[in-house]
Amino acid sequence: MNIIVQFVLKHGYTILFGALFAHQIGLPLPGPLFLLAAGALAAAGKLGLVASIGLAVTACVLADWVWYEAGRRRGEKALHFIHRFTRDPEYHDRRAKETFARYGLPILLVAKFVPGLDAVTPPLAGTSRISRLRFLAFDAVGAAIYACAYAGLGYVFSHDLDHAAAYAGRVGSVLAGLAFAGISIYATCKLVQRHRLTREARLVGISPDPLGCAHSVIDPCSIVGGLDHGD
Repeated sequence: MNIIVQFVLKHGYTILFGALFAHQIGLPLPGPLFLLAAGALAAAGKLGLVASIGLAVTACVLADWVWYEAGRRRGEKALHFIHRFTRDPEYHDRRAKETFARYGLPILLVAKFVPGLDAVTPPLAGTSRISRLRFLAFDAVGAAIYACAYAGLGYVFSHDLDHAAAYAGRVGSVLAGLAFAGISIYATCKLVQRHRLTREARLVGISPDPLGCAHSVIDPCSIVGGLDHGD
């Protein structure tokens, strides 16, 4: 961890931006550790906390945008490219689609805390033809939550970064779990509300008769109008 801190201290914001972009594009660099280092250096007055978070968000969104455009233009080939080295690419492709279909675009708010999920959500958003504006908005919020969580952890525990790095994975899992629970509750409430509105619409359009049969409600004005024409 100290090596990363010294590396960020020497190269400043440039290496922070590059490391976060490379991590998000898919290269094996420990993005969260660079954010921890930036937070610790911000606590020491060596870097600006707001500037570090802003650069991290920009790097993540730009990298995700590359994958979004790949999914939008190449379709499922982009997703299959990500899973090409797994034992069963077809299974991982199918599982990623099911997860995205279940939670929708809000999954971008927590995807960066879940290894693997952060790589597949941008191309899936592109494949689903979600608008660029909506994708960038959700992805920026998710990147901000991600950057604030890890940089803030480094800022608070700047005196003991090794323990902070050890707890970083747990913090990400807890935040992801809470966010998934919130998204699930929100999705359930929306489904219940939609079911209720559909049921009310059916009740308004159908009126039961005394014998228990259902028939459509007839506007009496239309009957009067028909009699007038008949005369």
